[in-house]
Parts: sequence; C-alpha cells; structure tokens
Amino acid sequence: MARLWAGLLSALLLHKALRAHTASASLSLKSSEPPRAAAMPCLLLTLGVALVCSVQATDMPQTKQNLELPKTPPRLHRLPREPWLGGTPCSPRSPQLAGTWHSMAMATNNVSLMVTVKSALRVHVTLLWPTPEDHLEIVLHRWENNSCVEKKVLGEKTENPKKFKINYMGANEAMLLDTDYGNFLFLCLTDTTTRIQCLMCQYLARVLVEDDEIMKGFIRAFRPLHKRLWYLLDLRKTEEPCHF
Repeated sequence: MARLWAGLLSALLLHKALRAHTASASLSLKSSEPPRAAAMPCLLLTLGVALVCSVQATDMPQTKQNLELPKTPPRLHRLPREPWLGGTPCSPRSPQLAGTWHSMAMATNNVSLMVTVKSALRVHVTLLWPTPEDHLEIVLHRWENNSCVEKKVLGEKTENPKKFKINYMGANEAMLLDTDYGNFLFLCLTDTTTRIQCLMCQYLARVLVEDDEIMKGFIRAFRPLHKRLWYLLDLRKTEEPCHF
C-alpha cells in the first residue's frame, strides 16, 4: 500500500512539474529566458520526494495481516504397503484363524468411533471362528451399563475372501488386512455406506506380549487405507475394562 501511495504522489508531482515546465517555457519565449532553468527546481523536488517515499515504502515492516503463513493441515503421511514379515496368508478363511485373540491396538480415521470406552467401535475382539460355509463368527466385548458385555457378530462371506459382510453398530464390513495366524492379525471394521468411509482397525495378538515390530507393521498396514488423519490407541499402555 505504501508503494502505491508513493507512486501516485510521484505521478501527481511529476504532472505538476510538467505543467510548470510548460508554463515556464511559454514565459521564457516571451522573456527570452532559458526554459530549463525555471523547471529544474520542480523536477529536482519531484525526484527527491519520489525517492524518499520509495525508501519509506521499502523499509516499512509488514503487518501480521499481510504475512501469508504456510497452510499445511496436520495429517499422517501415507506409507507404502510393504511385505514385512516375509509371507502372506494362504487363505483368510483358513481354520488357523480360529481361537482366542487379544486386542493390542486400535486405529481409526474417525475419533468419535472410539474416543471413550462407551464409543460405538471401542470393542475388543476376543474370538474368531470360521464356519464350514466360509462365514466368520466374531466374538467381541464392549463396555455397556457399567459392565463388560459379550457380543457375537456373524461375518457373511463375499466374493473377496478377505472381506465379510456384517451388521454391527453402523459397520457393515469386516476386512482382514494381514495375518500369520500364529502371532498377529490385523482386522478392520468399516462403514462403506458413507461418502467418507469410517474405519476402525485392530491389531490382534495370540498372546499378551508386546512386539514393537508387529506394531510398526500394523501402522504401515492401516495408514494407506484412507487419506484422513488416523488416531492410534495403544492398548498396551492403556487400562481398558474389557481388555483381557
């Protein structure tokens, strides 16, 4: 803004100087005086004022409103999906999935799904049981009415062997991300009916033993599923009423 006012002032003074120069020239024709001598002080004054205004505009500090700060919304960067344990499961519907599991960590792209122990998908998967029809029975526990309540969810098979159709607390799909059957399983519950799919993924373990490498693999597995910010709940460091 200071540069603009300086330019306008300079143009105004220059215009007046030219008019003065023209008037002086016409008078000098009558008085036989040199025209440049009369206009020179005006031109010098114009240049001096313009120079001072330009210096002031250059030295004027920018206000906070004029500063453009970089707009970088916080979000987790997507990481590549990498084979990290040297193997892929032979079949997600293998009987080897059957048995007891323990929730080690939860992750979601919608924090309202698990912000409190009473949230819709703050659940702990405790048992999986593949059926002869290739369906998947899921037993889980959640906190309801000041007690830990057991729930059973039936996952119906689909054309994709890693996905099952469910109907539980707004989630309509269960997806198996990765497993080695004997140590870990990454399982996600998803609502695919909304424009922005909401997911809750769990790292399940056969035994309650901390394994940082598997935790890193879990993070690498769920991050590419969605561009939104993910929230991670490490159950190894959190006391949960239904965590057993």
